Amino acid sequence: MRFPLRWRLLLLTVLAPAVLALGTFWYLSGSVTRQVRQDIDDSLTRAALMFEKQLSERVDALAVTGRVIARDPRFFSAVALPGGARSAGARTTMAGVAKDFQQLTHADVFEVLDHDGRVMASVGGVSTSAEGRAKLIASVRPGEEATGLLIESGSHYQVAWIPVRVDGSRAGSLLIGLQIGPSLANDLHLLTRSEVTFVASGACTGSSLPDGPDRQALIASLNGGPAKSAAGRAGAPGAAQWVTLARPLPGSVAGDGQWFVLQRSLAAETEFLRHAQQGLLALALVAVAIAALIGGLTAEGITRPLIQLVRGAEAMERGNYEVPIDSGSGDEIGYLGTRFTEMREHERNYIGKLESVTRLKSRFISVAFHELGTPLTIIKGWNDLFVEGMLGVLTPDQQKAVNGTRESIEHMMQMTENAERLAEIEGGLELFRDEHQLALVVEEAVTLALRDAPGRGLTIERHIDATLGPANVDGQQLMQAVANLVRNAIRFTPDGGRVDVRAFADRAEFVIEVEDDGDGIAPELQQELFSGAYVQVDAMHHHSSKTLEYGSAGLGIGLAIARGIVEKHEGKIVVESAPGAGSTFSIRIPRLTVVRLPATPGAGTAAGAAPTAAAA
Repeated sequence: MRFPLRWRLLLLTVLAPAVLALGTFWYLSGSVTRQVRQDIDDSLTRAALMFEKQLSERVDALAVTGRVIARDPRFFSAVALPGGARSAGARTTMAGVAKDFQQLTHADVFEVLDHDGRVMASVGGVSTSAEGRAKLIASVRPGEEATGLLIESGSHYQVAWIPVRVDGSRAGSLLIGLQIGPSLANDLHLLTRSEVTFVASGACTGSSLPDGPDRQALIASLNGGPAKSAAGRAGAPGAAQWVTLARPLPGSVAGDGQWFVLQRSLAAETEFLRHAQQGLLALALVAVAIAALIGGLTAEGITRPLIQLVRGAEAMERGNYEVPIDSGSGDEIGYLGTRFTEMREHERNYIGKLESVTRLKSRFISVAFHELGTPLTIIKGWNDLFVEGMLGVLTPDQQKAVNGTRESIEHMMQMTENAERLAEIEGGLELFRDEHQLALVVEEAVTLALRDAPGRGLTIERHIDATLGPANVDGQQLMQAVANLVRNAIRFTPDGGRVDVRAFADRAEFVIEVEDDGDGIAPELQQELFSGAYVQVDAMHHHSSKTLEYGSAGLGIGLAIARGIVEKHEGKIVVESAPGAGSTFSIRIPRLTVVRLPATPGAGTAAGAAPTAAAA
């Protein structure tokens, strides 16, 4: 299938800019998206490190504050009162002193314990449990300081455990701490531009997120196993898309389920990216549209004059030299159109001269051979009188000479008829169409050709479809065309060879084939077969004969005559041949109006029956 030039130009002029624009959009969009995601991850990681550092500094500050308080004489003197937590007076005194120090520290947890671990005073907002304190000091050697996390009533507390010493001996302990909860989450939210959530054993202890599907989705994902960083977490219906970073709270025990979570809204963080992608896509589409417009104009500007040239060339083949050609543009295509117009005019003049010469030649040949026919007829008449003995008895030598003269005269008269026929075809052959049984026409043509091949040792076989029926043709002319093809096959097939003549019909055409196993024809010579000037012999060793001797040649116009007759029937002749492999000539004539007549007995061999054969 031929791909039109216009579409190829459009493809070339549009595809490259389109691929470049869309490729640029894809590359930039992908690169920016990856960079934005990386920036979000890096920002969350920095925020987490900053928060961890803040917690570390806060617990260090708690420890320093606790040491300062524990070393205050007023404080440790109260701790060292006799009776400890068992003495009501000691508890009252300790509560007053502790309250004074708690007002200075604003600690959420402020508890004083005696040397037996009993609570003497708890003045903070939260009172701790013995179990919670036990977990804190379980890994601490007696008398040493400790810092860590304390979980009470579903809340996190960052605490410092400070021993209180009097005269070098431990008199008790101070537990001071600050809550890790909603207030810290909101402060960190403002500092890091992230949503902050604290989780203890699957329960939220504080969050900057409102209580809703987003918080529920986060808790559900942590209960299923936290990921270091993930986007678009699935959770409760209506949950938003987040980029999330979950890490264990500093000071927590591994596997204890104590987390702090930082989140960024994926939609908010990538909003500018979506706008950038939309802008890039719009630019890419505009570039493609501009490329398509320019490509279409370019393709139209190139192909329109070329199409005119093609149509002008096609019209020239039909003999029409008047198709307009636009050569107004000053570029190379306009120059081509101008040169084509000039060339067409030159060719029209040249063809006109050739046609005049051809008509003159045909008229000359027709007149010359007609004039030649008159003396030949007279000579043939006198020769016949000599042959018949009407002018006296001839000696054997005279009889031989007269017979030779007669053969030469007949050969010259046959050449004259062929030349006149070719001239008639070139000048415009008139057909006399009628319904003829095509099988009979082919049979008579083979018989006519065999008359010129006496003594040839060839096998001539006919394969004629008996159901071929009548065809609307000029019977005499078509018979001459078929006979010329058979003569040509006999002439160039050596003795012992074979010639097959086939006739059949398909849906649209009558087909007559003449196949031989003779010399064959070279591919470069097959185009010249029907020109009227082709002779398949060496001109320097020309051997002419009025019979069809192997390798002999006449004027070389038999095939040209056959072609002219067939083309007048609106048909064509095709040849398939190779040197040394024989040749097959095929006549194909359209099936015009046909009148079906009763089949004539003996018209040919029925389809599928054994073919008839004749020896030449």
